[in-house]
Amino acid sequence: MSKKSSKNLLDAVETVIGNSAVFEGEVKTEKVVRIDGKFVGNIEAAGVMIGTEGQVIGNINTIVIMIGGYVKGNISAKESIEMLPKSRVEGDITTDLLTIVEGAYFEGKSSKIKTDEEYINNINEE
Repeated sequence: MSKKSSKNLLDAVETVIGNSAVFEGEVKTEKVVRIDGKFVGNIEAAGVMIGTEGQVIGNINTIVIMIGGYVKGNISAKESIEMLPKSRVEGDITTDLLTIVEGAYFEGKSSKIKTDEEYINNINEE
């Protein structure tokens, strides 16, 4: 998926947790989830958007994520993670492309997702 199609993916929000909502549980969808309230649990979705007032306490597995609020947990994004100003992430992240803008806070370890070709090349070099 190209960067342009990744951004288009985030335009297709299907599930919204509003700013006054508190949700505990697990979300699994092949669409996009937007969190403006508080979510406690794990998320597995094609795309995730966390608004400036949004909070997620749990792990996230996605293709692309844009964070404006707070995440406490590990994030795995196949294509990209974008941390906007005033966002806060406490946990480990794994992705192909990481963008942390000025004013964002990140505490944890970051690692790059290796493509199958990169993984095979590393094995052959050892």
